[in-house]
Amino acid sequence: MINEIGKIIRDKRRSLGLTIEQLAEKADVSESLVSQLERGVNSNISINKLERISTAVNLKLSDLFDEPANNGIKYLELLDFLANLPRDKREELSEKILALLSSMNNL
Repeated sequence: MINEIGKIIRDKRRSLGLTIEQLAEKADVSESLVSQLERGVNSNISINKLERISTAVNLKLSDLFDEPANNGIKYLELLDFLANLPRDKREELSEKILALLSSMNNL
């Protein structure tokens, strides 16, 4: 599980264009901790520090513990994008995405 969490953090950090040093500073944790977490070699991290790191890369703590199939960075970014739209726009766009996926499935 810690390997998956580290991969999510690393992928999100990279997608934001942050270095390990910048993320550590933003989360107020050590660079060593971020590096170890990303490499999956530190499973002894407090929830408080993990939450600060996830918040620093615009993720919710719960995003890190979702089913592995549901925690890819693009998946989370799409969910965040949809969540930030007004309800009517979110529904409209969701319908269009589903229609597109359905038509692609029929190819």
